[in-house]
Parts: sequence; C-alpha cells; structure tokens
Amino acid sequence: NNLTSIDRLSAVSPATSKGKYTVIGAYSTATVADLQAPGTNYPTWLQNFTTLPATGYRTAEAQRRIHDLAVKKSAGATNPYDQATAIESYLRDSRNFTYTLTPPTNKPPGMDSLSFFLFQSKKGYCEFFASAMGDMLRALGIPTRLVNGYGPGQFDTSIQSYIVRGQDAHTWVEAYFPGYGWIPFEPTPDLNGGYLPISRGSQGNVCLLERGCDGSGSNPADNVGVVAPTDRPRGARDPNEVSGGQSNFSFRIPDAGTVTKVVAVLFAIVLVILAGVARYLRPRSVMGVWKRTLALASLAGAKRRPGETPLELGRRMQQRFPEASEPVGALAEGFAIAAYAPRDEAATARSSVMEAWSALRPFLVRRVLARLRPNRN
Repeated sequence: NNLTSIDRLSAVSPATSKGKYTVIGAYSTATVADLQAPGTNYPTWLQNFTTLPATGYRTAEAQRRIHDLAVKKSAGATNPYDQATAIESYLRDSRNFTYTLTPPTNKPPGMDSLSFFLFQSKKGYCEFFASAMGDMLRALGIPTRLVNGYGPGQFDTSIQSYIVRGQDAHTWVEAYFPGYGWIPFEPTPDLNGGYLPISRGSQGNVCLLERGCDGSGSNPADNVGVVAPTDRPRGARDPNEVSGGQSNFSFRIPDAGTVTKVVAVLFAIVLVILAGVARYLRPRSVMGVWKRTLALASLAGAKRRPGETPLELGRRMQQRFPEASEPVGALAEGFAIAAYAPRDEAATARSSVMEAWSALRPFLVRRVLARLRPNRN
C-alpha cells in the first residue's frame, strides 16, 4: 500500500558506466483524446509532484509571476493535457525564446534565476526550458517532474553504433495522467539538436518493446507473414531448409607442395608489410609524428580541414575521439611549440610529442582498422 518515490539511484562502487547493457523500453502510445480525458483525480502520493516548496525555493513574488504566466498562456484550455501542450508550445516558439548554450549572465542582483529567464533574457538551454515548464505546470496543480537523461547521440559508421557523449545530456518534462502514468513533453526548442515535440499514439495502445512492439501502436500478434523467432543465431542456416539450387562448379584441393609454397609467399608478404607498418609508425622527428598523425586521423574519420591550425585540429579530434582526449591535446600543443616557438623552446617539446604519440598511436590504428572492417549486420 506504500509507494516510495526514488529520485536518484546509484551504485556504491564502482562508479563507472563501462560495460554492456540490455535495455527494455515501455512507453505509452495514448492518443491526444486519451490524455485529454482522465481529469484531475490524482492519487494522494502525487502530492509532492503537484506543488512547489513553500519556503526556500523561490520568492513569493517570483512564484506569483510564474503562476500568472502559466494561467495566461494556458487560457482556454479545459484539461491538464491542453494546458501542458499550450505551455510547451509557448516555450518552443522561436518568437518567444531562443535556445543557446551560452545564456546571458547579466541577471540583476537578487532576482530569481527562472524569473530572469522567463521575463527578461528569454535565452537558455534545456534545463532552463524544462524548469520553466515544470514550475508553470506545478503552479497549475498538474503533477510534474523533470527527467535527466541523454539524447540518441551520433551514429558512427565505423562501428555501426550510436555513440552517446556527455554533450548529449538532456533534461525534459513529464506530467502525470491518471490511467496512463508519466507522459513526456519536450519544451526545449533546439530543432538542430533533434529536440522535437513528442508524438502521440494513433490507437491508444501501450507499446511494450519486450513483446515485439514496433512503436506504431499495432499489435505484433496481428501481423501476418512475420518470421517467427527461433533459438538460432542471426544468419545461421536452418538445417531443415532445402537449398534453392546447385552449381556445377567443382573445386580441387591443390597438392601439399603447392599449398606450402603459397603459404610461404603469403607469410613473407605479411612480414614485409608488418615491418613497413612498424617502421612507419615509429618516426624519429616531431614533423614525422605530425605527418603520421594527420594521415591516421584522416583514415580514422577526422581529416584536417583547409586552414585548420594544429590546435584547432586537436580540439576537433578531442571531440571526435574523447577516449584519446589527453594524448591528442598533448601532441597538438607540443607540435605547435616545436613548429612555431623559438628554437631553444621548440627543442624542449620533442619528448612530450613522442610520449603523446606513443599513447595515441594504438588508438588511431584501432580506429582505422575499425573503419576498414566490412560492415556487418
């Protein structure tokens, strides 16, 4: 009969995100009509989500202004869903607010930060917009919570997977609707970043991904012609499957002497290639290191742009390859000193460049090999 609201869950040790994860997602495909109908008969455990702290949060004047703005922007709405949608649309409208990662810092002393965003600067990033919508909805008595997570990241063709970085962190809003639970809203208007309004379902079913739902609202059990799941790995051939045809081509195994000669030649070629690669990857000068860095970075997907300085390329490579951020920065800085500083100071940079290259070299080689590897489904 009791419900505990957990705001944050973390492991005692170790504090790391390294590892593989299997995620099962479940989300509501309730229609707009569904979400307009539940009313406001909220369970008692939602009380903490429908109000703002009485003291120590915002001044009474700030809360009054936020409440009045919420009432004004949701005027005409007859249910919590329409109120939430109206406020979401108001915050997303480019005529009202601007998305930026560098919001103004000229807030008057003593002024509430959210009031400054809503009524003066009107510029900010996701946390600004989510906090504004959260406070405005709670001012109307609508159960609301802010959610911190990550966007989808960027697709890396070299590994055929999405890479999610710290810069993909995001905050959005969820409001509670009886019978449907927490429903997400997206008040942040960064269209270039992919923060689009949340689409609603067309049939009102609940999509459970672990049951094979594709998110379209249809019941996968009703699909015709869907291949039934099996215990065989993907790509494995069914032993009971009849072959579609036969070829008249025949292959003869060569004699042992021929095989030995072919293997010996191939082995010698491999040794020569490995020796050449090893020699190439161990330059003796700072300029040699830099030339090889440019070549491998280009093959790894970070080709130097026209007019780009060593430090600019280094910063871009740090964003592209965050796992190698430290050696990339050290190498770019060391090369800049060696190439452009006075001779006495330039000579001191060689050791740091060589050390950074030793750390960066295996990473770049792995990324190049990953890009050269054929794509696999």
